[in-house]
Amino acid sequence: MYADTSLLRAQIQVTLPSERPVRIAGAGPSGLSCAITLARAGRSVEIFESKAAVGARFIGDLQIIENYSDKETVPDLLARIGIEPSFYFRPIDYSTFYDHKGKAQRVRSERPYGYFIRRGPFEGTLDTGLLAQARALGVEVHFEKRIDAADADVVATGPATPDGLAKEITFRTDDPETVDVFFNHHFSPGGYSYLFILDGVATFGCAIVSDFKQIEAYFDRSLARAQRIRPFAVGSELRTGYSYMNFHLKNTATDGDRRYVGEAAGFQDYLFGLGIRYALTSGHLAARSILENRDFDELWKGGLGRKQETSVVNRFLYEVGGNFGLSIFTKDAARAKDLKDYLAAWHEDRWWKRALRPIIQKLWTNRNRCTHKPGDHWCRSRDSAIKVPPLGPAD
Repeated sequence: MYADTSLLRAQIQVTLPSERPVRIAGAGPSGLSCAITLARAGRSVEIFESKAAVGARFIGDLQIIENYSDKETVPDLLARIGIEPSFYFRPIDYSTFYDHKGKAQRVRSERPYGYFIRRGPFEGTLDTGLLAQARALGVEVHFEKRIDAADADVVATGPATPDGLAKEITFRTDDPETVDVFFNHHFSPGGYSYLFILDGVATFGCAIVSDFKQIEAYFDRSLARAQRIRPFAVGSELRTGYSYMNFHLKNTATDGDRRYVGEAAGFQDYLFGLGIRYALTSGHLAARSILENRDFDELWKGGLGRKQETSVVNRFLYEVGGNFGLSIFTKDAARAKDLKDYLAAWHEDRWWKRALRPIIQKLWTNRNRCTHKPGDHWCRSRDSAIKVPPLGPAD
């Protein structure tokens, strides 16, 4: 036995190598969520971000963290994974849905069906808020430095290839608060367009899942039609940007010792292309797999796998129903007492959706064109599900 405990500690330090920092590629919400969880547990973390700032591809635009796909509310989720809402965080319980004929359906919810945040390298955004929290916990962030995926423990580098594409503009305005969504496959094939005006900031966007080369034309047509349906002027401080959706079902989100999170692994809701909740959750689960020495695939499949499978059926119904189906959707949403409950019902894992799932997955299998990473998995053809109408006059 050692009489001098200091000598014992010194020998242990020599014998046991010091724990190296966890290396994360990418400083988006999934990477920062992972870093925050690790740092709160006392782990040393380094993030390598190829861009000069967090959220560099975003323009201060308004986005939604949905609050209906899970019984756990967004505020409770953030509290559980150790994230403080120190950024713009606005609950929303109303909207106006427009069908392809321009008919308005006012929808409301007793509880928030979502929380608006802003994105980009600006004060008050989700990106800068998460960065500040990570740094306060001691996370070291290297900007304009790229790390090879093979050298990373967690890969959070964003979408490898788009399954959905949106063009957006954001500007300042004095117009009244507005949350409008326009459902029309002729103007946004497989997607929708939207106008959000909150606290003097407006975002208009057009999201599509097919015919990506025509995004400029779809955006212009959607903007002109929205201004006819609900007149508004494009205000000052105009910024233009593009965002991407990346979704796929997979057998694994690991490659060796690497864990893929967020859109780098296709973690997203496929119905409306909303992914922030998935990003924060998958990042947290990757951190848990490191801290608890657990299989990441087991963790994400238990928390997100079934939800993604259900969203494949939802996406199929959304596309094949056409504009007629969307008009029924908007009417039913307006008739529902609570929009949150109505949207939650879409995300329930029901028996008939489980029965449809293998048929839909077989129809949409298209491995030859797939460029997603990592591993072997199901993948759909981006242009196989919906027939894209030819671009013609704006009406």
